[in-house]
Amino acid sequence: MNYSANRIVFSWEDIEDLIVKISNELNRLLPSCLQDYEIIAIANGGIIPATLLSYKLKIKSINIFPIIDKKVVPHKIPILDSTKKYLLVDEIYDTGKTIEMVEQYMATANYLKIFLLQRYETDTASDYLCGKTLNDPRWVVFPWEEQTI
Repeated sequence: MNYSANRIVFSWEDIEDLIVKISNELNRLLPSCLQDYEIIAIANGGIIPATLLSYKLKIKSINIFPIIDKKVVPHKIPILDSTKKYLLVDEIYDTGKTIEMVEQYMATANYLKIFLLQRYETDTASDYLCGKTLNDPRWVVFPWEEQTI
């Protein structure tokens, strides 16, 4: 990580370390049934972490939960099966507004929330997995945001 006065910049190596940490924790918590899970990436920030987790955990099924301009796109939400289990992945738990929006559409689904980072410690930390807690108000920059194509 690279810290400046107003931002924290994560490297690809930092992200890989977080993916390994989360994968190890998932394998510890769900050792025999991870292959029964499907991954749902919260767009756009959760797409790359979800893909990296899918490779690390050998989970082949990935869907995207569509959010555009901070709004859910209902007609593009994947069809959820109440008999299946999901890993719901996003890059950061910050204010909680994004995950609250998503959870309104996931009411009947069986899922575990996963975040690479969380901004601050929360009282609800027991209902999700997180790779790292920042306890820092600075802007977070991920490696896929740092470069322009």
